[in-house]
Amino acid sequence: MGSTTQEDHYVLGRGVSDSIRLDAQHLLWGMYLGHILHPQIPITEGMKIAELGTGTGIWLFDASRNLPPTVELHGYDLSDGQFPARHLWPENVTLGVMDSLIDPPSNLVGQYDVVHLRMWASNLKENDTAPVLEHAKKLLKPGGYIQWEDADLVNQAVCGEEAEHFAGMMRELFKHVGLQYEWVADLPNRLPSHGFEVIHAGNKKFHHDLIQLCTNTYLMAIAEILRGIERNSVASDSNVSVWVHEEALSKLLQNKKHGVVYNWIPTTVLGQKKN
Repeated sequence: MGSTTQEDHYVLGRGVSDSIRLDAQHLLWGMYLGHILHPQIPITEGMKIAELGTGTGIWLFDASRNLPPTVELHGYDLSDGQFPARHLWPENVTLGVMDSLIDPPSNLVGQYDVVHLRMWASNLKENDTAPVLEHAKKLLKPGGYIQWEDADLVNQAVCGEEAEHFAGMMRELFKHVGLQYEWVADLPNRLPSHGFEVIHAGNKKFHHDLIQLCTNTYLMAIAEILRGIERNSVASDSNVSVWVHEEALSKLLQNKKHGVVYNWIPTTVLGQKKN
């Protein structure tokens, strides 16, 4: 599980500004949830936690500050492009490259007490959550927990005429390029068919001080998605044009101070692997 240079069609970005956006979204989730590990997950000596799609590793780095130092924290991603330099990792954190949509290596099967996932909304094709759920289940010990937080981009909280118009444009573009997000709201209903008991599920909107932070980071993510759609369309010779959407986004950002609200709905689920 070393470094990767393969082309993986990731629609978001992996540059410095993209990493900053990811870290800001971690702040958003932390203020919204009020915890790193769900309170119903028991913390035990020497427990092992894996994060799939770890990105910058920010969740694991934060977990290392809030959990006992005996807890082992392992982050996996399809690319190491956003990993901090090795000498900056906390002692109980390791990061590695792994494809979470295929079977995990045999030496990782049944090794983890918790598997964490966050913000996979743009990473799954055709609403298909089965590969990553099966991957997570295989990583977990019997009785282990899956903790998943994601962004529902279908049932949004959008206010303002320009914002609502832009949301309509983006819905049509997502449909055109095959980006499907309906699975996020349905996630709690999908866990049982993969051998998980749902312990908790929630989808409460952001309120007050978090609305602006979600708007800012969501619009930054959309700018990344637009660049990713264009990048992938060039690679596949489909030539999808996004300049109209980028122009509309630019105008929306200029008028953001007038109270524009552009939020996704946070969806959370905690499941336990059946024995």
